[in-house]
Amino acid sequence: MKGIIDTTLREGEQTANVYFDLAEKLHIISLLNKVGIDEIELGIAAQNPEIDELIKEAGKLAGCPKLALWCRCLPKDIEESLKLCPDILAISIPVSDIHIKNKLGRDRKWALARVREGIRQAGDLSSCYLSLGLEDASRADMDFVDEVCLLAEKEGINRVRFADTVGIMDPIAIFDVISRLRSLLSVDIGVHAHNDFGMATANAIAALAAGADFADVTVNGLGERAGNAALEEVTAFLTKRKGIDRYNLKHLRPLSEYLAKVSNLPLSPKKPVVGKDIFTCDSGIHIDGLVKNPSNYEPYDPTEVSLDRRFLIGKNAGKNALRHKLESLGITTENHFLEDLLTMVKSESSRLKRNLTDEQLLQLRTGSYFR
Repeated sequence: MKGIIDTTLREGEQTANVYFDLAEKLHIISLLNKVGIDEIELGIAAQNPEIDELIKEAGKLAGCPKLALWCRCLPKDIEESLKLCPDILAISIPVSDIHIKNKLGRDRKWALARVREGIRQAGDLSSCYLSLGLEDASRADMDFVDEVCLLAEKEGINRVRFADTVGIMDPIAIFDVISRLRSLLSVDIGVHAHNDFGMATANAIAALAAGADFADVTVNGLGERAGNAALEEVTAFLTKRKGIDRYNLKHLRPLSEYLAKVSNLPLSPKKPVVGKDIFTCDSGIHIDGLVKNPSNYEPYDPTEVSLDRRFLIGKNAGKNALRHKLESLGITTENHFLEDLLTMVKSESSRLKRNLTDEQLLQLRTGSYFR
């Protein structure tokens, strides 16, 4: 694996009713930089008057990742994008018959000609790294995908990016597809996974396992329809399960919280990796196991992602969990009284339909709760 590409400022801003101003974009870039993201797709140059200033200001950040611009594989778009001197130009071309015929009214011969001419044009105008995005590749004829990729490689492309544009793939299918492309090509391979069936993160990981060099992500999984592979999920899994140590997980939650704020899309408290309640437990069996050794029920320490472990006491509590909670409050209680107190805790929690606060627990213990 060579890197993670964040496309929050391009694909993520295509989320319905999500808009970022220039200051917000620059702050997002600074936070992505802290996480250690390898490449940032800044947006689309065509008809975007602030993209010039964005790329200039972003480039001033110390240790700034590679900066990419996205464009259609059309002469005017390529020319306009390259005037801004990005590190990477991501050219996109539809490769499925659905898109080529139904969206553009063209044919495969036209698509191949555009790939050839677009890469040659970009190569004549710039020496930047060139990426070719294969739009709707997951619904394309794979023999045609092979043909496009081999042509692009012959013309000097640096990377091809396989796009599951409508999120129809699963990890097994995308592993097979990327393995096929990896055996065929010597250039870099990227993957762009959508989340229409909840598979985007798994598909991104599977593609990397199959030999893809890059995977696209967005913060909080923002993007068209159900969104894209989530940056926080992909980077955390690669770090904790695959031993890749280039990403700083402590900055994931501040990044996610900021995106939740400026996108007006609140984070679920159970959001994987960054949700505030993912290390909160009220099961007596689990609390007992966590007290004995956190690794019994946690895949990694919560402090690694700037979160805290919390124990709640309610209808699911057990005697050992209750004892631990009381001891954390500075109270030692005999076993026979714990049984009675646990009965009261379960009854009152069920009546309230929630866990008890520390104050309510202490009041039950002293008998003052029902006075």
